[in-house]
Amino acid sequence: MSTGYDNEHEGKDEKLQSHSYNGEVTLNDIDPEYQEYLQLDEEFSGDALKKLTRKIDWRVIPQLIFIYMLSYIDRGNVGNARLFGAQTDTKLSDTDWNIGLSLLFITFGFGGLPSNILVKKFGPKKVLPVLLTAIGACLVGAGSSHNRAQWFSLRLLLGLFEAGMYPGCTYTLTTWYTPAQIHSRTTIYYLGGVLSGAISGLLAYGIGQMDGRSGQRGWRYIYWIEGAITFAIGIIAMFTLQETPQKTKKWLNDKEKRFLLLRSKYMYGGGRMGSKDEFSLKDVMKALKSVHVWILSFAFICNTIALYGFSLSLPTIVKNMGFTAANAQALSAPPYVFAAFCVVASGLFSDKYRLRAATVVFPSIVGFIGVLICVLTVKHKNLVALSYVGTCIAAGGLYCLTPALTVWTGLNTAGQTKRAAAISISFLFAAIGGIPGSYIYLAKEAPGYPTGFGVSLGLMGFGNIVVPALYWLYCGRINKKRDQMSEEEIHQKYSHEELEEMGDLSPLYRYER
Repeated sequence: MSTGYDNEHEGKDEKLQSHSYNGEVTLNDIDPEYQEYLQLDEEFSGDALKKLTRKIDWRVIPQLIFIYMLSYIDRGNVGNARLFGAQTDTKLSDTDWNIGLSLLFITFGFGGLPSNILVKKFGPKKVLPVLLTAIGACLVGAGSSHNRAQWFSLRLLLGLFEAGMYPGCTYTLTTWYTPAQIHSRTTIYYLGGVLSGAISGLLAYGIGQMDGRSGQRGWRYIYWIEGAITFAIGIIAMFTLQETPQKTKKWLNDKEKRFLLLRSKYMYGGGRMGSKDEFSLKDVMKALKSVHVWILSFAFICNTIALYGFSLSLPTIVKNMGFTAANAQALSAPPYVFAAFCVVASGLFSDKYRLRAATVVFPSIVGFIGVLICVLTVKHKNLVALSYVGTCIAAGGLYCLTPALTVWTGLNTAGQTKRAAAISISFLFAAIGGIPGSYIYLAKEAPGYPTGFGVSLGLMGFGNIVVPALYWLYCGRINKKRDQMSEEEIHQKYSHEELEEMGDLSPLYRYER
């Protein structure tokens, strides 16, 4: 599970140097816990650190991949279900169908923060499996829907239960990994969501062949079978899912748990300060007031409007190229496979070079080019192959931004509660983006979709290229200003408690860019 070139020691030399100078005051003198961390950090170095990291990778990541893939699968299969008659059987107009799509994102967005607070308070093992079993039950219920009221109600419930999965998994990873490791690991488990789009299309193609069996339509079997699998895995996860380091009992010894706990506390913000671990509503409010959270949340909503609009409509876009409904299901898979490769490459690049803005801006340029190819070719029957390539390129760019923006938000927020809240807030905006995203690809505008493609290009150009570039400059300016004050001067001016309370507003904190 190791990425192959993890920067296990990246930041260590910088971290040690940042606390050693010729002045009389050092952080070691002020914070005994940090001195303990440095001693453990020396002990867990070289092969010992690699061994511990591999153990964490194999214990934590595979389960997160699987449960996130299952939780994400409805956002792919709803488009497939439509091609197999779900809209007709539930007696929904085109407008009703789009309303049903958008209803999920209402509860999906607002459920993220309370879910993450529950994960922080009770641990992922007690919260995430319960959410997964509820998702499975909702999918089975959706497969039994016969009218608008039933369909709408289940979409709202599904959004509520899905809301906690991504921010909960992401927060869990921040307790296990350092800033030099977090993007590649987030990317790896996020692949579960990306690949679910491909798997959903292939499953729909296969399960859809059951259309008419026992008098039931194929789309119902899609929901029933996928829902039953999700429910069963949720039950299993209640006994197998890993906790955060401090709550893990069986496969970590006390020294390993202590090291991971202190590392999580001191490694964010350049390793220059500690962060509080206990839950505090005050820290949640700090996240709501953070300009960094709002800037990155804006970039997030711009991405997800384009992303959800594209992913929800992809089977229909492909079908309008001239393929049958069944073939369109299968052909909706390759764009997700290409996106998976792009997401992995982006995450590895981000952790190796610590260039967070580049992993937002460059994929956005790639996605912009892919959408532009679709705009220029989708109406021309003799350019179907090129148009299809455009969908692959667009998916490759669009899907990279979710892990990139999530990680960037977490890295630029100090304190576990504030970080959990910040990730949830950005996720709220990401989910809200699904509401307009559900409406931008209008059936009456097929196959050119000028509104859908036009809105996507505008948002990607400004929100995902221009804004992140300006944020990169903004963070650089703050870091440069903070570099002008020595740590000796900082510790003479502020107490350790004051610096910890400041969080990422502390002059010791350095923003990732």
